[in-house]
Amino acid sequence: MSFLKQLKPNKPTASLEGYFISMLAKSKFGKTTFAIDLAKEFYGNLDNTLLLATEIGYKTMDGVFAIPITGFDYADEEDGEQRGFIETVDELIENKADVPFRFIIIDTITALERYAISYVLRKAGREDGKRYTDISDIPWGKGYNMVAEEIYKQIDRLKKAGFGVFIIGHEKTRKITNKDGFEYDYTTFNILTKTSDIIEREADMIIYGDLQVEKGEDGKAIETRKLRFRSDGNILCGTRFRMFPPVIDNDPTTFVNAFKEAILGLYNGDEKAVEEARREQKEEAEKKAEKAIQKEKQSPETLIEKIEEAVKGLDNSVKKEIAGKFKEIFAGDPNFRNSQDVKALTEALEFVKSKS
Repeated sequence: MSFLKQLKPNKPTASLEGYFISMLAKSKFGKTTFAIDLAKEFYGNLDNTLLLATEIGYKTMDGVFAIPITGFDYADEEDGEQRGFIETVDELIENKADVPFRFIIIDTITALERYAISYVLRKAGREDGKRYTDISDIPWGKGYNMVAEEIYKQIDRLKKAGFGVFIIGHEKTRKITNKDGFEYDYTTFNILTKTSDIIEREADMIIYGDLQVEKGEDGKAIETRKLRFRSDGNILCGTRFRMFPPVIDNDPTTFVNAFKEAILGLYNGDEKAVEEARREQKEEAEKKAEKAIQKEKQSPETLIEKIEEAVKGLDNSVKKEIAGKFKEIFAGDPNFRNSQDVKALTEALEFVKSKS
């Protein structure tokens, strides 16, 4: 049967965790507070929300489940609490059936990128046999793409495994010159352009936290905080929801109500259809996530990362023995990173584990 006969009309995703959301704003806007309060407002509690914290904005928040992230692959310091980003994503995916978390907040993408840059410098240096100290040192500008791709690779893994992802970032304003020579200010994420571009392309919603200071009637400064979802050309924000308001107050209850109204609008105001879709999509999402998790466990990339992790910390004498065995397993080439043979990589991983 042709796949064309099996096509079904798309039903918009009806749950918050079905979307990839990002938010940028100035420091001290209250980005972390908003993300946590949003999860609590939507789900009723924080039991299924996990904060991956590259900064310490959560320290004063009660009831938050948080993991301090201090490295991109593995933690820079091992104290039993800190974790690396890839390491944490691995654990979430491998243990998805046993953990309650389904909504993952990354705070902040700005700090996470700094870890990713260090990771890419090491990785590219190892592959090229050189020592890179700046991302611009990697030939042909490949380093910038590598950083963006490494970050989004992990976000995409979370999404495919059925987790909702909400990323937080600081803002920066840079000068843009269009083809006519017109120069203007543009506020975007305080990260590399390539990283910002991939988030802008993939995110279902980009929230801009607008902090403004106005003069009050008594002559004193008054701060106002708004959430913007439609760009005026000078700020990065946007949403795939046609019926979402362009601006609302910085309030999680207002956001959740707007989100639910936007979803309801996509179902022509039929609340029963929304509830039915939510149930069906939850079951379907779990099935897709399980398939993605099983497929990933057998991917060459995952096996290579597990071998790298297992080899770390072993004595040099053991590493020499492993190198000899790898030469046998990989037909004369002991560098397992060059292999895409799942069977051979699996054998290599089991051998390393037996030496740990």
